[in-house]
Amino acid sequence: MKYDGSFYFASIKNYLDSYYSFEKERFKLFDFIKLGQLLKVFRPDVVFTFSTLLGHYAMLLELFGGFSYRLINGSIRNAPINLDMQTRFEKIMYNFYKEVVANSKAGLKAYGQIGKKGRHVLNNGFDKKRVPKTSKNELRHQLGVDDKFTVVMVASMGDSKDQTSFIKAAANVLKVTDDVQFYLIGDGPKKSEYLNLVSALGLEKDVFFTGIVINVEEYLKGSDLSVLMSTNAEGFPNVVLESLACGTPVIASQGGGIEELIINGENGYLVNEGDFEMLSNRIEYLYKNSDILETLSYNAEKLARNKFSIDAMIRTFEEILDNRNFYMN
Repeated sequence: MKYDGSFYFASIKNYLDSYYSFEKERFKLFDFIKLGQLLKVFRPDVVFTFSTLLGHYAMLLELFGGFSYRLINGSIRNAPINLDMQTRFEKIMYNFYKEVVANSKAGLKAYGQIGKKGRHVLNNGFDKKRVPKTSKNELRHQLGVDDKFTVVMVASMGDSKDQTSFIKAAANVLKVTDDVQFYLIGDGPKKSEYLNLVSALGLEKDVFFTGIVINVEEYLKGSDLSVLMSTNAEGFPNVVLESLACGTPVIASQGGGIEELIINGENGYLVNEGDFEMLSNRIEYLYKNSDILETLSYNAEKLARNKFSIDAMIRTFEEILDNRNFYMN
């Protein structure tokens, strides 16, 4: 890394909300002044912000506050297909930054930043130390999970995720075999809706809700398959990366940064958004073909270890700091 002791990395993450809306979030003079005070104390060479609003504050302070630093806006964490008023405004604002970082190529593309000077991709990294060393069978025993083919979906239960397709796919699979069980991990405003759907379909003995858990990696490694169905394109979902690192193949709705993580047919499968029939067919196929599942599992862990480790993320971060004129095509 070329930066020496004079280098300060000012990452003021989550100091403010990462997102703001025109109805609820407006320019806050107190926050603007406080950020200016922090910058005056630290006098950083580089300001790397993961907050959209903080990035705008930092840009204004650089232009009109007498500060001189290299500003990198790293707030692109999603890859929306349909842009609302807020995201359209953000898309315009990113054009005023000399450097922008996204956690996926899909994110840069969604905000119109592909091919522009000073645009970088910094994929999320996963710490391999978080992968349980305990075997799948031992984990299932510890978690009280039956020795059946296990499919898990870890996601918040809100509008951006699609547990409905997961539950309907479960219903299809359970018409073929009773040797498969399904786990929904997470919580949110739509949980009661999903509980009612499971009840209406008579799946209470086969589809389980765990709520929020702190040992999510244990559930991921203890499962045969991980599923992520979304209603809008993901940026670079950590749960997919975590699943791959645990050696658990993933079936996910295609689009966004997910396609940078899942190589269709190699470490998992991509299905159409909302297509629970396609999802259930993939689950049945892997349930019946353990040799293919084993190959996918091996490839999943290998990809996560070689390409998306914490060390790989650090190397990319250092490259970004060393090369401000990088182009992302």
